[in-house]
This record gives sequence, C-alpha cells and structure tokens, in this order.
Amino acid sequence: MRLDRNQEKAVNHVTGPAIVIAGPGSGKTTVVTARILNLIQTHNIPPPHILAIAFNRKAVEEMETRILRELTASEPETSEKPVIRTLHAFGKDLITENHERAGFSRIPEIWSGQIDQIIAEERRQIEHKTATTEVAIYKIQNKSTGKCYIGQTTNPEQRRKEHFNHSSNDRLRQAIRHEGATQFSFKVIEWVSGQEANRREAHWIASYRDRADVFNRADPLRAQYSNQILLEMFCQHFGIPYEEHLDTHPDFEDLRDRFDDIKETIMRAKRQVTTGLFDPKTLDDPVARAFAETYEDRKTEANAVDFEDMIIYAANLLETNPDLRQTYRDTYPYVLVDEFQDISPADFRMISLLSENLFAVGDDDQAIYGFRGGNSEIMLKFTDRKDVVKYEITRNYRSTSTIVEHARALIERNAPRIRKDLRAYNPMQQPIKTVQTTPETVAAALLRELESSQETAVLARTNYETDQIQAMLGNHPAAPEITTIHKAKGREWEKVILIHNTLERQFPRRDSELTEERRVFYVAMTRAKTELVVLGGRCPFVPEFEKIPKNLSYYLRQFAYWRARRIVKKQKTP
Repeated sequence: MRLDRNQEKAVNHVTGPAIVIAGPGSGKTTVVTARILNLIQTHNIPPPHILAIAFNRKAVEEMETRILRELTASEPETSEKPVIRTLHAFGKDLITENHERAGFSRIPEIWSGQIDQIIAEERRQIEHKTATTEVAIYKIQNKSTGKCYIGQTTNPEQRRKEHFNHSSNDRLRQAIRHEGATQFSFKVIEWVSGQEANRREAHWIASYRDRADVFNRADPLRAQYSNQILLEMFCQHFGIPYEEHLDTHPDFEDLRDRFDDIKETIMRAKRQVTTGLFDPKTLDDPVARAFAETYEDRKTEANAVDFEDMIIYAANLLETNPDLRQTYRDTYPYVLVDEFQDISPADFRMISLLSENLFAVGDDDQAIYGFRGGNSEIMLKFTDRKDVVKYEITRNYRSTSTIVEHARALIERNAPRIRKDLRAYNPMQQPIKTVQTTPETVAAALLRELESSQETAVLARTNYETDQIQAMLGNHPAAPEITTIHKAKGREWEKVILIHNTLERQFPRRDSELTEERRVFYVAMTRAKTELVVLGGRCPFVPEFEKIPKNLSYYLRQFAYWRARRIVKKQKTP
C-alpha cells in the first residue's frame, strides 16, 4: 500500500487521541485501513482489539475487503480480524449483549418503518375527526350593503371574535376597519358534518353572490377540507392551544404540513442527546412533542428500539455502568472513526466513552448532514484539544489542479473551518465549464454534455430534481448515473455535470445554513476527476468558485508546474 509522507505519519500513530484532517480525494479510507494493518502487523495488536467505525454499510464492506485482502496475503492462515461496524450496528450489539442492564426484559425488537406507520395513523385519525365533526357554516354581513363573508368553523364564538379583531380575509378586514364592527352581523347559517362543509360553504357563497356580493375569493372546493377546519382539528388532536389569528401567522401552513417533517424533527432531537435517555418533553415543537410521547410509549410497550435509540441506550449503558465501560475499553483499546465530521453529539458521546486511543479521520469542509443532526463543530473542538495529535492529508489524488483550486476558492469563504493546504497531485489544467440554463434550455445543454464517452454522473441538490432529470433523459442511450449530491459523497467520476437552480428548486436552500449549502456545492465539485460542468440559473456559489484569489492561484499554479516537472523527471529516470 503506497503512502505519501503525510499519510505515513498518520498511519504510524500508535497511542493517544489523534485527528487526521483530510481533504477530498486524499485517501481517508486508505489511511484508516493502513493504520489498522500497521497496528496488527508492526505492533502485534490482536485484530479483535481494534474497532473501526464507518459511516455506512458500504464503507464497512469496503474497509473489510481491503483489510482481509492484505491480512490473508501476509498470513494466509489467519482467522482473526478487526471489528468493523457502523455506529448503529455497534450500538445494537452492545444493547443486545446487555439488554437487561439497559432495562429490557428481553432482547429488544428493532423498529425501522414503524414511526412512518404511526404518523400515517395519526394523520388518518385527524382526517376522520375532521370528516365527522359538526361544522358551522356562518356569514358575516354588512348591515347596510348586504355584502358578506361565508366561512366555516367548529367554534363560532371564537371565530366571530377573530374576524372582528383581525380577520384573515384581507377584504373583510379592511371593510371592518373602515366602517366599524357594529356595521357587521355574525350569524350561523347551518350546522353540517365536516365532509359536507366545503360543499355547503360553496353553495352559500354562490347564493349570496347572486343577491349581493361576497368578500370570499378562494374556492372552498379546491381541497377536501378547509384550512380553518384542519387547523382547528389539528390543534384539538395534539392538544395545542388554539391562538387567535393563528391562520394569519407565517407558520400556519407549516403547522398544517408538519406531518411531512415530524419524523426528522424527532430523530434530529434524539441525535442531540448527550446525557441520560431521550425525553420527548424536551422538544420545543408542540406537535413533535405530542407525537413523540405517543411514539415513545408505543415503542416501550413493544419492547423495541429505533436506530437512534441504539446509540442513546448504548452510551447510557457505558456511562452508568463503570464496570461495563471498562470491559469494553479492555476489549477495544484501539478505536478508529471515519467521516468524523458527520457525527452527532449523541454519536460522540458513545465514541468518547470507548477508548483513550481514539483515531478520528474527517474533513469538516464535507460536513453536509447538519439536517440529520451531524455537527462539524465536534471535529473542530476535538482538533483544538491539547492532548490530540494532529495530522494533515490534503493532497488530492482525484481531481485536476483546476478543479481543486476552484473548489478551494469556494470553500475558503466558510467560517469557522479548519484551514487546510489543499493541493492537487494531478497538475492538469482544464477549464470548468459553466452554462446558464433555464427550465426550457437545460435538457438540450445536458444532452450536448452527454455526447462524450467518458464515465459521467449528473448531480443535483434534491431527489425531486434527479427525478426531473431522469424523466428529461428518458431512455437516452450515452445515459449517465443520476444522483443527489448527498448520495454521491465518497464517490468519483471522470466527468461530473452539476445542475442547479433550473428545475424549480433553490440552491442554496433557504431552510438550510449557507455554510452547509456551500459545503454541499463543494462536495459536488470535488466528485469530478478531470471534467466539471455546471449548468443552471443564478447561484451565489458560481461566482465564488470562479473568482480565485491571486495569491492562491499563483501558489497552486507554481505547485502544479513543479509537480509536472517532477513527474517528467521520474519518467525519464531509468
């Protein structure tokens, strides 16, 4: 296994905590694998005493394959191997082996999709209550002109106060302000079931439109249930205090759509647990809090754990049982963690309890899982510790000098971050192509770029966009791999086509931190080996990567020049 000077320094680290600060294409997995082999073959550490934590199953399999190939090559008869796991798999093992100490009467069942089923059940319950509840169809009418507003509610008195204080209908609100509340009457026309409410509201709007005029604009039949009734039933179901004018609040639509992200809200909160077990009452979001209490109760009744519980319960076991913690420390005196930048506080809580010889490898510039609870600040704080030995592997063996220098110009705008001397091993200079596209022109631009025969991937920010691109290409024959940037992390292609801001989705996303969105763009750029094409509309990251600071450009071009000369010299040497 050939290593450069900086990689060798990291691989030769033996005891004590260490951090390897890596760049894209710098051989992170190679360093982790080589250090494991070095511990076994040079320092005679028994393989079962080494625990390696990888980010996902694919990374685990890749690491296992590399290590077993090297071990069997040197010792064909060996049967021992290091323990390589994902964090969740290791947590599951720990809980399974110590389930009684963890508070389980038997080995717990693993829940994966059950939360989705419970969410769907809660949604059905609200829809059923909405369909069967008694709804008042009411009118607010100008006493002199006869002009009226037709609406529906489960609580007429509450709704009357809302309208006269600050109506959600802008035309009615302005009329009440101008003429005074005493000029308007409020009357319940009829009571109907929720499933009939929209039809009856539409009937009365049409009826009064013929006789006078109505303030209403929206068609009640555009949806199965009105926003107002859904809101009232939603608040009743989850025990949320109904506030006056809630339907005019900026978060009104978000409240109604909360089911779409309730799962991630809860799981993200679990990834922040740094002491004890998860307590649903700590959630600020009233909907998530109410649902989490139901979910956790059902899970406890079923003697089950979900993926995040595997980490939380394992960490709690190690914290509250010193003898057990020491047993695991004796079993795994050497712990290695790849993709360290993406761990959450709950992950680090468990990892930090396992060994004093923690060897972490990561790149904070590639931390793109903040939406899941990943926190790159953990890596920054670990790096700042005085007892932690620091190594840097920042020579990029994947991409051309052009791609590396432009990607560096982009990412160095982020702060805070660990500064790195990012350099390309490949001195090749090939311009990055940027093409302005619209929804009407993007397909033609993409097809032109697919005419080349080299290995190509098309990357986009969201699954929605990848679906659009797939539909756009259809059964095209040059058809590349189409994937999101997050799924592309850790991979590489000769040519990468990045599509942004041209298929109705914004990059950067408004609901994400700008620094993380910049990291996502950076990850996309650094998947390319030789050719990078950027298609899209306006995006702040494009001018950022195009404008390379003069001192950086000079330095990198000088490095590329001398690197090229060195390669030529080596080739001439017999």
